[in-house]
Amino acid sequence: MLVILALAGLGAQVQMPNPKEMSGRPLPAADVPVGTVTVRVIRGGFDKDVPNQPVEFIIDGSARVVSTDATGRATVSGLRSNTSVTAVATVDGERLESRTFVMGSSGIRVALVATDPDETARAVEDKTLASAPATKGIVVLGPGSRVVVELGEDGLTVFYLVEVLNSARTPVDIGGPLIFELPQGARGTTILPGSSPQGSANGPRIIVTGPFAPGATMVEAAYELPYRGATGTLEQVWPATLQQLSLIVEQQGALDIASPQISGRGTISSQGKPFISASGPAIQAGQTLTINFSGLPNRPAWPRWVALIIGLGFVSWGLWSAWTAPARRRV
Repeated sequence: MLVILALAGLGAQVQMPNPKEMSGRPLPAADVPVGTVTVRVIRGGFDKDVPNQPVEFIIDGSARVVSTDATGRATVSGLRSNTSVTAVATVDGERLESRTFVMGSSGIRVALVATDPDETARAVEDKTLASAPATKGIVVLGPGSRVVVELGEDGLTVFYLVEVLNSARTPVDIGGPLIFELPQGARGTTILPGSSPQGSANGPRIIVTGPFAPGATMVEAAYELPYRGATGTLEQVWPATLQQLSLIVEQQGALDIASPQISGRGTISSQGKPFISASGPAIQAGQTLTINFSGLPNRPAWPRWVALIIGLGFVSWGLWSAWTAPARRRV
């Protein structure tokens, strides 16, 4: 399970941190000259610079005011090592202050992030809409979705890390549950810990009930897919559009994969184990993902059959002995 979670992290899209959470943090920057501090003032996000904004630099207790340029940056330079610096700006009555830091062997970047009233109003509106009754709509399987395959004794252990994505601002009702009909032969279907309570397993099916809240509903499930011999096939019909195929397969020996939906592949490592990483374009709702496996590890079946026959022989001999013993005693 730890390997699967690590792989999910490796494949996940990079999420930009909330700019507000970064506000005031001094960050060493190799591309900023030594002895230089550059402060960027923004409103809400990095796409909204605040030009002509006075920034007060408190340098070893002395104040120096520099206004931001057209890109929202104010800069001071020529500062000696061990110099103490704090940056302060007041935007629309909101005081923004950096942590106090000491100059070292690199330049420093600081972002001061003011509240965006438009974003605040939208967040309030989003919260209101999210609690409204569900409307008819659709969902897709977002780019955070993954198919991860590990090798078992006589089968493939398949993990679906599914991001059910509702891009609307209100809950949506798709007219029923989202049902994943698993490949033929799938067994042992289970919902993993940490998955949304909207997901459940019912035989060879994964069922995700609606309505679906705005944003992502994460469902994580696993099942076993038996195979015989050195080859096997996984075929999955998607009940909603998969926006991007992301596939990770444990690499052992000569194992390889092939699929008409794969457009790129490589190799990654997680906790010392090698994995094939493959990707491909969107797969539309109702279409089938086909993955062909070759070089699967397998053991010959004849030793098990020989052991079974010998075992049955001993059982038969024991039953025969028990049945004929009274007759022998009578003789």
